[in-house]
Amino acid sequence: MKRLATALAAAALLALPAGASAASPVEIRHVDLGSFPLVRVTALVPAGSRPEVIENGRPAAFAKARQLGSAEALMLALDNSASMTGRPLQEAKAAARQFLSHEQQATSTGFVAFGHEALVLTRQSESNVDVARTLSQIAPDVQTGTSLYDAVVSSSARLQKMSAGTRILILLTDGHDVGSRASLHQAIGAAQRASVVVYAIAAGQRADMATLSRLAGATGGRLFDANDVSQLGAVYAALGRELDRTWQVSYLSRARPGDSVSLALRAGAGADESTLRVPGSSGDKPGPLPARLAHTGVAAAAFVLLTALLLAAAVCVVIRRRQKPEVVRLLQPHVRQRREKDAKSSGRFEGLTAWTESALDDLPGSEHLNRAVEQSGLKVRPGHVPWLALAGAFVFGVIGMIMGAGPLLAIVFLALGLSSPFIAFRFAASRRRKSFDRQLPDVLSTVASTLRAGHGLRIALRAVADDGSPPASVEFGRVLAEERLGRPLHEAIEAMCQRVGSEDLDYVATAINVQSQAGGSLASLFDTLSETVRERQRHARKVRALTSMGRMSAIILVCLPFALAALMTLISPRYMKPFYTTSTGQTLIVICLISMSIGGLLLKKIVTVRY
Repeated sequence: MKRLATALAAAALLALPAGASAASPVEIRHVDLGSFPLVRVTALVPAGSRPEVIENGRPAAFAKARQLGSAEALMLALDNSASMTGRPLQEAKAAARQFLSHEQQATSTGFVAFGHEALVLTRQSESNVDVARTLSQIAPDVQTGTSLYDAVVSSSARLQKMSAGTRILILLTDGHDVGSRASLHQAIGAAQRASVVVYAIAAGQRADMATLSRLAGATGGRLFDANDVSQLGAVYAALGRELDRTWQVSYLSRARPGDSVSLALRAGAGADESTLRVPGSSGDKPGPLPARLAHTGVAAAAFVLLTALLLAAAVCVVIRRRQKPEVVRLLQPHVRQRREKDAKSSGRFEGLTAWTESALDDLPGSEHLNRAVEQSGLKVRPGHVPWLALAGAFVFGVIGMIMGAGPLLAIVFLALGLSSPFIAFRFAASRRRKSFDRQLPDVLSTVASTLRAGHGLRIALRAVADDGSPPASVEFGRVLAEERLGRPLHEAIEAMCQRVGSEDLDYVATAINVQSQAGGSLASLFDTLSETVRERQRHARKVRALTSMGRMSAIILVCLPFALAALMTLISPRYMKPFYTTSTGQTLIVICLISMSIGGLLLKKIVTVRY
């Protein structure tokens, strides 16, 4: 009788996992915050109980509890290295087949054998009978090596494809990792990303207990110890009972990044509490922006693109220098000396501006830059533009660093800063063109009245330049100045059309050019042009009034997400910080910007009516 009691006590000890003791019936095993605000809690509860999670004294929102004993995906990973030859492999195969015969609740089952390499030997959806048949045919590996970490990575990848529910990996080995391509850190990361719970079984006394314990603890599982391979059947049975008592509860947290969260888990008459801190607070400061930018693929691509653009600009400068006429090359040193002399007499910043303008003249696209500055009507010289762009990039970069922007978003901020002067020029040119269009009918009427009084066209234009208001007076004064310097009047008017960019003015210039060749009364022509332009603008205003609701709807739909994001950032910067700093958030930002751009273009196409 005494021997029987001793045997029962030994069997009970074998059924306990490694490190198990007389703990409380409810135990929080692991809390996964990798997908925050989605929180996954793995807990051990009494048999027949269902756990309830309490966060900061309130029931968890949208909680979903799953029992690991009825996991949707189960993967067995068995060590068939040379050290398992003989009785250890036979006992392991027999115990695993017996475990599969009792585990009939899993929707999908798989099997991985790992020796010198890890091999997935089953398809994504196979029954326990098929897996057991494959398991019985496993032979010891003839090559040395134990790819333990590769087996975890391969199993996690297959489990992720097998099911979107709970995923369990049961890993059995008798030694240390030898020959894996992956590291322990990569194996744990792969299991955590796939939400895989790893249960490890150490077969024999040579197993790496520390590594297996760390692998199981980091994923919410547990390590089972079998010093003798004859105990594997009892260990698998204890593991099955453990799965029936283990639950995985997922819920949406009300906490924000950086908050301290108190978790309480209740099941039956037992309870367990845990206090944790959500990562992402202001204390977890990201590294310096240059360091973060330097270690990203986007930064490398931007660096390569910038280098290519600089090389292309250098080649264009060399080609243009060689293609300059002989007269320009002879006069250029004297012109530069004159510019430098004027700059020295004007001050240090004037010299920097003159040097910048001379450098820009050698670059392609300088004509477009000069035209953009002229059309804006701002008192800015082309030499100021590069320095304004650098200042804008600095300001936007500082704003991005204050917001904690990630590498991709920081590049977007820098690009916005560099383009800010050109956006300002475009906006100013648009306002100036609209102001000129409003003055154009009255200007044409003034010219017609002056011509009807018996004066010439130049006197009529002088009256507009002297008595009118900007921008019309400025532009017509420049036309008369160019005409006095010897430029033909029609060419000066064409140059004014290019500076202003008005379609109505182009129409007027074309009519004047035709009249100068065909002949006729200029006064009658300008009267007709004034009435035509006035009716055209009235029709345009009517069209804009009819489409105002559509344009306002498009503006609100495009601006609302930005306003909402800015408001939420001001209210709770820590809550929005993952959206700006994590790779997932930045990917969502890019997708949102692309989608909003497409939607904005479609709305613009709908509300734009050509007239």
